[in-house]
Formats: sequence, C-alpha cells, structure tokens
Amino acid sequence: MDQKSHPPANDLKLQKQIFAVASGKGGTGKSTFAINFSLALAALGREVILIDADLGGADISNLVGISAPRYTMKDFISGEVTYLSEILEPTPSAKLRIICGGSDIISISNPYYQQKMKLIRNISMLEADYIVVDLGPDITFNNLDFFNSAPVGFLVTQNVDPIILGFYRFLKAAFVRRLKQEFRDEQFILNIINDFQNKGWSSTRRNLIGSIRAASQEVHTRLDEILETFQPKLVFNMVSSQAARKTADQMFSFILENFGFRLQTVGFIPRDRDVERAYEHSEPFILRYPRCDGSKALFEVLTVCGLNRTAAGEQVRGFADFFRYIKAEASNWQFIKI
Repeated sequence: MDQKSHPPANDLKLQKQIFAVASGKGGTGKSTFAINFSLALAALGREVILIDADLGGADISNLVGISAPRYTMKDFISGEVTYLSEILEPTPSAKLRIICGGSDIISISNPYYQQKMKLIRNISMLEADYIVVDLGPDITFNNLDFFNSAPVGFLVTQNVDPIILGFYRFLKAAFVRRLKQEFRDEQFILNIINDFQNKGWSSTRRNLIGSIRAASQEVHTRLDEILETFQPKLVFNMVSSQAARKTADQMFSFILENFGFRLQTVGFIPRDRDVERAYEHSEPFILRYPRCDGSKALFEVLTVCGLNRTAAGEQVRGFADFFRYIKAEASNWQFIKI
C-alpha cells in the first residue's frame, strides 16, 4: 500500500453491525476465535459473513475445510470481480458464508489506498446480520484502518508478556490513528500527536489527551466522542489460571489512566485440550466438541456482548439452551462427536 501520503478518508466509518477481530501479534488464536464466534452467531439463526482480511497470510478457509475456494480476496483486489459479494463462499451452515483470503499472491497483502477504500466500502454493502472481519496480526495502516472502521473491535490476547506487548502496541497505534483521522485538518493538533509519537511511549503518554484539550476548547466535544466510542473488547485466550483476570484489570486501569478510554473485557477462553484437538484437525471446536470448556466460554462472550439472542429475538439464557443450537449446527457439518 502507498501509505505515505493518504490520511484516512471521511467514509472509513462503517455503519453496519460489523466486528473486527485483531491481535497485534501472531499466535494468539485470533482466527480460531473469529471462526467459532461466527459459527456461534450462525447457530442462533443469524445471517453471518466471515471475512478473511489477513491479506497475505490467509488461513480461514483451511480451518473450515474449504480447500479450493472458487474465488478469494485476490480476485476482488486485483479487479477480476467487481463486487465483494461475488466471492462469497457457502459453508455447510445455511447461515454462514465466507470470503476467503488470497495468500497465494504476495502483493495483495499490501493493497493501494484506493483498493483498501474499495474493500471497506464493499464490506459495508454486504447483506448480513453480522459481518466478522478477521484481520492480520501486523500493525499496518491497513489493519489499523480496518479495525477503526468497524463499529466493534475485538482484541484477542494471551497472558504472555510478548503477546501483551504486541497488544499494547496495536492498541496505542489504533488509538493514535483514530485521533489523526479525526483531527487531520487541525495541524496544531497533529503536531501534538506527532510529538507524542516522536518522544516515545513512557515520557509523554500521560500528557497526550491533556495537551490536546489545552490546545483548543473547540475540539473537546470531538475528543470526548472518540474517548466514548473507542472501547475495544478484550478477549483473553488460552487462559490457564486466574492471573489473566488480574492482568485484565491492570490493563483497564492503565489504559483509562493514561489515554482516557475504556477497555471492556468480554471473555476468558481457557486452555482446553479439546480446542487444541479441533484445531489440529482444522475443525471448529464449537462444533466438534460443543460441550467443551472453550464452547462454554464462547457463550459467555456472546452473553456479555448482548449477542445471545436468536434471529427471532429470543434470549438464550444458559449454556444448556445454547448447546441445543450448536448441536443442531454440528449436524449440518456432519460432526457427530457431541
């Protein structure tokens, strides 16, 4: 992508119920979460589209057993097809469709600005109840803009120092990118943000928001809106102890104190041998082992996010009820070990 001279455009914001799933570092289980989260919504009767936007490192199709998709993201980005809806792939679920990535062409991992904007606009044109966009693990302008364009952003992490560090780096970069997008026409505000970046994390982080407020009374309302709406949802994966909950609390306090926005921790998915076995066989754990601890934790994520409702609006109050839906979904995929 030509990232040097293009600020984010006015129409980056998507208005549909779209979820971006990011991590900031590979190996967190981000794609596994995106797949099983999408299937959980589909099992409740919701129309779902799962998009593999990990351009250049796509593996969603492999994890749902699609070995030879008709089309991939490569065909859309290269202009072989006009609309993103043309490359939708069916799955055994009547409610879930997938847009596969295109890792066979290295150049698509770095699309031009115009290609990125076309992709974002086409995502907003797709017809579904929910659209789940699985982003790459890298901290690139593409991933940051995809994450910021979605109304809801999930960040998947683990309670491991290098992964936590990647999470913080992605979160800071996304927030700064959001600020620059909002204040791209106010050079004096951009100068403050650039100074913050140039001096580094530790020496200026506490002063960034205060400095922007002090610079102009006129920007307070817009700044408050960013702080109110930029609230990523945090998912801890492969949790093996209660330490992750303490880490989540520390993250919340640190981000709120230093940047003024709130994280919402929405789930702790435990380390689960059934989840690992399903992954080893390229199978969604929620269908292969629907009674496993990972499935129960995923239902808790839906509940915390207010997504535990069927297409008819019925609230699914407990895992026993949810299990009946995913058991029916598993039969569509011919997974019989339930």
